[in-house]
Amino acid sequence: PFMEFVSLPEAREYGGELEMENKIHSIEFKNVSFKYPGSDKYVLKDISFNINTGEKISIVGLNGAGKTTLIKLLCRLYEPNSGEIFVNGHNIYDYEYISYMEKIAVIFQDYKLFAFTIGENITCEEYSEDENIMGLIKEVGLGEKINSLPNGLNSLMGKSYDNEGVELSGGEEQKVAIARAIYKDAPLIILDEPTSALDPLAEAEIYEHFNTMVEGKTAIYISHRMSSSTFSDKILLIENGEVVDFDNHMNLMKKEESLYYKLFMAQAVNYQI
Repeated sequence: PFMEFVSLPEAREYGGELEMENKIHSIEFKNVSFKYPGSDKYVLKDISFNINTGEKISIVGLNGAGKTTLIKLLCRLYEPNSGEIFVNGHNIYDYEYISYMEKIAVIFQDYKLFAFTIGENITCEEYSEDENIMGLIKEVGLGEKINSLPNGLNSLMGKSYDNEGVELSGGEEQKVAIARAIYKDAPLIILDEPTSALDPLAEAEIYEHFNTMVEGKTAIYISHRMSSSTFSDKILLIENGEVVDFDNHMNLMKKEESLYYKLFMAQAVNYQI
């Protein structure tokens, strides 16, 4: 399998020559459909919706509904089989590739941290003392942990190269990944299951500060914990690869026969005393 893999042709990072501007004014999916190569089944079918500048959007649906696929289409990791995706009124493939990717900060479920210092994992460059980074560390809930380390943000992650390296918990690593995405300071931030390794209290802390951390930015996030959707301006509900609703939490909760109401109430009952 490895020899087959390395013999595959390189994917082309193609696109137009249009320079992507520094602000997201609008995102539009227009009749977008997608299926994986070699499959007849469409993961997304004729998807259409609009996101405006500065909106916080939560994507909700059952496993396999197509939530992450939708994000990967927006990130140009996949291409639609039909339909178009527009950002600021232009097809995303009209933009020069690097210019487009610089404007998006994403944390996928399978994010990767490296055997560098914690500071380098956040900045993706040589780290030097920066008050902004320490403020960010506190906002994601890592301030106490970092301050307890002898070398602070200059502590090496893992023991691959140094026995003095720091082993962080899964939740702490996830907070480092969130800090990295926010540090990039892109106008569009996407969090795909950003809090799956966090306990409910740590998750509540992240969402409590979330709107402040991404103030002025457009944000899209996916979470199986329905409490996160109450922080959103709108919820995009996907069922069997189709958009079945796109509204705010209050309006969706009025539809007691809807999938959203059933999902929310199924989790809410577990927290009732």
